[in-house]
Amino acid sequence: MSVKLLKKVMGSNIPLSHEHLIELINASLDEYDLLKEVLDREDEAHIVVDRKREEAVLVTRSLAKLIPVNMSGKSIEDFIKDNDLKKYFLSVLSGEEGLNDRDFSFGEGEIKTIRISFLPFMLKDREYLDIRFRDITESLKKEMKLRNTEALASMTTMAAGVAHEIKNPLAAMQIYTSLLRKAIQSGKGIEKANEFIDIIEQETERLNEIAVDFLFAVKPMQVDLKMDSLNDIILELSDFVAVEAATKDIKITLRLDKFLPSLMLDRKLLRRAFLNIINNSFYAMKNGGELVIEDKSDGDYVKLSISDNGTGMSEETQKKIFEPYYTTKAESGTGLGLTAVLKIINAHSGEIALESHLGKGTCFTFKFPIPKSQRKVLKR
Repeated sequence: MSVKLLKKVMGSNIPLSHEHLIELINASLDEYDLLKEVLDREDEAHIVVDRKREEAVLVTRSLAKLIPVNMSGKSIEDFIKDNDLKKYFLSVLSGEEGLNDRDFSFGEGEIKTIRISFLPFMLKDREYLDIRFRDITESLKKEMKLRNTEALASMTTMAAGVAHEIKNPLAAMQIYTSLLRKAIQSGKGIEKANEFIDIIEQETERLNEIAVDFLFAVKPMQVDLKMDSLNDIILELSDFVAVEAATKDIKITLRLDKFLPSLMLDRKLLRRAFLNIINNSFYAMKNGGELVIEDKSDGDYVKLSISDNGTGMSEETQKKIFEPYYTTKAESGTGLGLTAVLKIINAHSGEIALESHLGKGTCFTFKFPIPKSQRKVLKR
């Protein structure tokens, strides 16, 4: 308030005694010192730089606790001791670097991480830059601890899921191996022995599927994105499942936009993802039905929907459907299929949404970003 009053008095013709003027100046200086003290006590440290002169016009004392600085320096060249940080600030002031947040690490024994952010502002037709420094070392440690805890919990869930999944095939193999031994020892029942061998082979294949799904869920994905046609992938899949659909009395309806732009896609991975959704739809339409696949451009995205008129899902199932090892296929599901689908769509920077109603059916909607080059073509 004192500063504003001083400016008002100096900008007017109001006569003012020397004593009163000194009193206003001292009050303004006290107010400045107070504000400076508040800034110095903040968790954040500040350097306010005159962008034209590249000089620091305000520096909070707490800065010396965060980065190596020469507090008596004026220019960025003299002020900042760390060469990498100095080079970075000079490139920011010159416009070579954007005003994005950046993290720097300092120290030899106990490393601390400082997050640097920028706030440009104008004052009296002069351009300034408020450079803010915040020690995020502890918050990063907490984030890492939380991620480790979540990863451990996820691995525990997955380990429990694997143990549960392999338990039944192993138990079946043990039973039928024992029956096979008895059949061989009795010297008769060759047909039964062959039947037992077939079952053991089926259970072995089941174990292999569990292992493959598990590895896909936990291992980093090798994604090979190339400009490709989403329509071609859908047409290829439609042909692939046509015979199975016919045997199950399921009609496949395609509504594909023939002017769809090319997208950055991994054909192999997307084929796997969409086939998983289609197989789930077939499972939900045991008495026949219709599978509708539709795609179209939607702004900067391409939307693809795969819908069926099968049994649908309850709200509780919809909440859990993407969780590892959650399955509604008691006799055959590993519970990793939709987890893999989500992982594949994320790798394409895409989005997935689910809408389902019991007794009416389910619709999965996918959104894929259109590459900038294709957006320009579309706008012509």
